[in-house]
Parts: sequence; structure tokens; C-alpha cells
Amino acid sequence: MLTEPAVLTRPLGELPTTYVKCLLDGPEPNDTLSALLTSERWRLTTTATGHWPMFSQPDELARLLAAEAS
Repeated sequence: MLTEPAVLTRPLGELPTTYVKCLLDGPEPNDTLSALLTSERWRLTTTATGHWPMFSQPDELARLLAAEAS
């Protein structure tokens, strides 16, 4: 159960991250995410689905996550 807040050991922008933008939720990340995406540790990737790609495009999401993990 997710009841405890996450405790980060360094600023969020310094963590290696791939942000998956679901394009049917709107074309651009919000301002907070746009700022984080300027970090050299963050990468943006997109998919042509709504907010729940694990239901609407599970194979595409799995492929994308596997590619990012390698």
C-alpha cells in the first residue's frame, strides 16, 4: 500500500528518468515536467495513447520500457 511518501536521496532532476508522455492526454508536458526535462539525466519519449497505456497499448508500453532499460 502506498501510504508513505518517497524519500529522495538527491534532487528529482538528478535521477536518471525516462518520462513517457501519452499524447492523447495533450501534446506537451506541464511546466514542472518541462523544467525537469532540461536535465541531462531525463529523457522524453512519447506514445500515441491516453493516460493508461498499460491497458490500451500494453505491448507497445512493454517494448518502450524494455528499450529504455537496456
